[in-house]
Amino acid sequence: MKTSKQTKGIGFKNFRRFEDFPMLKFGDITYLVGRNNSGKSTMVKAQLLMMDYLQNQLFDTFSFDSAVLEDANIVTFGRAKNNKSKSNQIEFTSAINNIEFSVIISGKDDTTKANVHSFNVIDENEGIILEIDYLKEIIHLKRKKKRVDSDKVQLVYQLARLTSDLRDIEDQISKLQSKVSKEYLTLKDKRNSLVNQIEKIDKAIPEQKKEEGFDFNVSYPLQFLRVGQMYEVEEGDENEDDIVLSEDTMIQEFISIILYFNEIQYKKDSEESKSNNDDTFNPDSIEVHQNKVKLEKWADRVSNLINSQTFHYLPANPSKQSALFALRDKNNDLAQAIHHFKQAGLDDKAESKSFVKHWMKEFEVGEDFSIKFYAGEAYEFHIVEDGAQNHLSDKGMGSLQIMSLILKLATILFSKKQKNRNVPTVLIEEPELNLHPELQSKLCDFLLEVSNKNVLFLVETHSEYIIRRAQLIAIEEGFIMNEELNPNPFKVFYFHKKEGPYEMKLNSQGKFDRDFGKGFYNESGRLTLGMIKELRKNQAE
Repeated sequence: MKTSKQTKGIGFKNFRRFEDFPMLKFGDITYLVGRNNSGKSTMVKAQLLMMDYLQNQLFDTFSFDSAVLEDANIVTFGRAKNNKSKSNQIEFTSAINNIEFSVIISGKDDTTKANVHSFNVIDENEGIILEIDYLKEIIHLKRKKKRVDSDKVQLVYQLARLTSDLRDIEDQISKLQSKVSKEYLTLKDKRNSLVNQIEKIDKAIPEQKKEEGFDFNVSYPLQFLRVGQMYEVEEGDENEDDIVLSEDTMIQEFISIILYFNEIQYKKDSEESKSNNDDTFNPDSIEVHQNKVKLEKWADRVSNLINSQTFHYLPANPSKQSALFALRDKNNDLAQAIHHFKQAGLDDKAESKSFVKHWMKEFEVGEDFSIKFYAGEAYEFHIVEDGAQNHLSDKGMGSLQIMSLILKLATILFSKKQKNRNVPTVLIEEPELNLHPELQSKLCDFLLEVSNKNVLFLVETHSEYIIRRAQLIAIEEGFIMNEELNPNPFKVFYFHKKEGPYEMKLNSQGKFDRDFGKGFYNESGRLTLGMIKELRKNQAE
């Protein structure tokens, strides 16, 4: 059964060709369409960079040269920065469910690492805002007050309706010529009645206005804690300024800092309150103290959310035709796909093998397969077709390309199942390479089946057939008729070179609400019209 996936998204400023890239929220399968050099890969690279920062606990350093970022090919801050911007800062914002993580960085053009100016976490569900200012060396923690209760929400809605009705009646009154007519008097009575109702409701709402703001809003110096230092070091201790990182994750460490200094403040207030025989407590300090356990659990939950994310980048690397696939050949995409599949033991698992065989047939590669390992150095991959066994390398480039994708997704899918991981995100670059148009269309069905097993896809494509197939599936399955009960798993973003990226949504007739840029859907029609014109010209001559 298909379970609900996480919602993810990315936005950034002054990165590569974009001065301001809006936050784009992904679907289950998100297609990125646009002309060459329109910024599709930039969005993918931004996601990889941001997740590397979050998961590797880099604190005040943002890296462009991590091993997992080799395919992103950014390398230095200078190559990352928008060359038209006057600002020397880059900002990234990544969303996972209703939590946003943002970081502002700057650096020198020839350096592979940048300095982090600030790091913020905003949890909309909990109303928690965590702000780390590395320049001022201050850490802030806020929690917004809960929204109005249902009764007060109704009052607000009622006030809006009555105010709208009042405007309508006043508009009718202003158009009447006679001020003594029956219609005028009737409208005036209604107006007075509405004014009285609005005044009563308006008096009931100010209570909520007093509740707006924050449950607490505290700021403390950004001093990292030693393991076991929490609640043990007295204020003024000679070791208090030691900056030694604990074993906590980044988010847990920040909350530990807040709680550590808040306990010092709370203890100080408590002692002053006893000696002065009065209430000298800071209400924010009390609130944080009372929510200590909840904040620690929140930090654990957010840290687990970050660490559970898995991103797989599958670049468009043409496979090599070779009888033997050397496991040490890091530049051979297919060799690595075979290696990881075999090492995971998936060629001996019925479910994973059945998955591979099914999609081999669908993409006309063969009916069965076998993998042999020689001397711990290389693999031989055989395809069974029409009762005969042949080397995979004897197949065409399209078959090699699609087999690489099938094996990679099988490894991701079934390794995920064994390790009980969270929802992985797979970023694929041009999966349609070397495929016949009909098989390009079938890619959409392939990705949908894998997505239904709880995998998110972010796909760069130039294939009209993939997009048209997604359109047809959305109509066939009724995805566009009731988004709430049967949401459309497909999202399409078009990257316009001048206007920037925008979402292409399907209307109730299954048509996109906006046009693709020049040269995508209209290219085949343009060529057809050109041929018709030339034929007519030739006939006239």
